[in-house]
Amino acid sequence: MYHYDKHFTLDEARSHLPQLRELLSEIRRMAVHLKDIGFNFYEGRYRPGFHPDTLNEYPDEYNEMISLIREVTNMGIEIKGLEIGLIDFPALRGNGEEVLLCWKPDEADIEFWHPIDKGYKGRKHMDDF
Repeated sequence: MYHYDKHFTLDEARSHLPQLRELLSEIRRMAVHLKDIGFNFYEGRYRPGFHPDTLNEYPDEYNEMISLIREVTNMGIEIKGLEIGLIDFPALRGNGEEVLLCWKPDEADIEFWHPIDKGYKGRKHMDDF
């Protein structure tokens, strides 16, 4: 029994990279802006002393960012780091082991994977996939 319902082949994951570069760039831009205006996007609230003179609980950028995040996650892709755009694609190795293909926008291609329980620090090169 697997943890994830959807698994990507390496080619399928690669086919999403152009679209993900754009989406993650926009998400990162919004995250930086929200941080700059004193909004903690992880907690979904303004830091003390930063709430602007408005009745809106959330800045417009926050709602837009949530929408873009949902667009990515609805594809079956996990976002692991908003500021750096780190994402994981669930995949199956040739031996049937469920793993995550790991990628971030400053990388030209998907070059790493890691076991589900290891995370970013446990990344291994695709040569060992």
